[in-house]
Amino acid sequence: MNGMAETAQLEAAVKALSDIVKMNTVNDHEQLVADYLVALLKQHGIEAKTITYAPGRVNLVAEIGDGNGPVIGLDGHEDTVALGDADKWHTDPLAATIKDNRLYGRGVTDMKAGLMAEVFAMISLHDQQVPLHGTVRLLATVGEEVDHLGAEQLTELGYADDLQTLICAEPSGADKQLLLTKSIQAMLGVDGTTAQRMADANPTTEQHFIELAHKGSLTYTIKAHGVAAHSSMPTIGQNAIDMLMTYYQKQTAYFDSFKDVVNPVLGPTVPVVTLISGGEQVNTVPASAEMSVKIRTIPELRNDKLIKDLEAIIAECNAAGANLTMDITSSFYPVHTPEDSQLVQLAKQVGEQVLQQRLPYFGAPGGTDASSYIVKSPDMQVIVFGPGNITAHQVDEYVDLDMYGRFIEIYQQMITRLLA
Repeated sequence: MNGMAETAQLEAAVKALSDIVKMNTVNDHEQLVADYLVALLKQHGIEAKTITYAPGRVNLVAEIGDGNGPVIGLDGHEDTVALGDADKWHTDPLAATIKDNRLYGRGVTDMKAGLMAEVFAMISLHDQQVPLHGTVRLLATVGEEVDHLGAEQLTELGYADDLQTLICAEPSGADKQLLLTKSIQAMLGVDGTTAQRMADANPTTEQHFIELAHKGSLTYTIKAHGVAAHSSMPTIGQNAIDMLMTYYQKQTAYFDSFKDVVNPVLGPTVPVVTLISGGEQVNTVPASAEMSVKIRTIPELRNDKLIKDLEAIIAECNAAGANLTMDITSSFYPVHTPEDSQLVQLAKQVGEQVLQQRLPYFGAPGGTDASSYIVKSPDMQVIVFGPGNITAHQVDEYVDLDMYGRFIEIYQQMITRLLA
């Protein structure tokens, strides 16, 4: 592609990004983005399919390639978090203001810029008729910010069954001056001198990272069902709090048993009891009690194993006279792709050349849509790598437009080589 064509493509990509940032999709109304993408892709001869989650909430799936080879997933979500206090923003959060080559707006970094970079990489490859021996599947989802609603639906419908690789375009950057802070240095496992060298060697304004792992999460509530009685006659009742406390002690011992099971990137499993309640009044044997737990999970102790073990503890307690049940609120699997995998090494090679910087690896405590897809494709290679930075969810969220353009190029090069 010549320079004029590249300039025209970037101008079109910036306009499209501005257009969708102006759409208020605060975990709802994602159909605005889906309809826009359908029309945009159709202009370039790419047919897209929409899958409705609920009224006004629409996922989108589009494919290019000859279908004779691997399947690459490109993941991006259409929703955003809340606008926050608009009075604290220096620009209107829905105006898509451009200043100093930064585009400001709610959701631009998390992750409308990543989604549109994937879209324009597909458009460019298709327009140039680049031979692709396989399939590139764009998955644009609803409700990622709350329970990965769209990704869960698309997984249930089979769109993840044949995914071999997934590029999740969530933001992977930070202002490079943050390399000089202790918290970022601790995350990377480097000292101040090394971090300074990284910053000095980076000619751009941002430092990016390749996220090759992130934790999953398991959220559940244990409910104890007792029988109420007057506190003066406790023997004719069944104390739900006692049942729950017996379970709690066994659960604590179980959690202690795997403290030494550690993922090399993500560290240990992190369980936290977050809510507990029980009883009705001070002079009544409690007929109910419950406890909620949040566990950040790792591949070595996946959600399915944890659930099976916890159910065994419940069964043991119930066999001894308790009446306990478990309600699972959400279950998202952990993700870890080894450093020496094809996808990670390709991202590093292409990314370092295009971004002109060294790209360290890291693992994150939070999750992405990949947590849903990997349930059906456990051997899928995944990276989280996209334009955007740590202003996600913050006032004055922005994306660096230079990085936006560079990631379009990165995705084009990676797809071309994966499907050569």
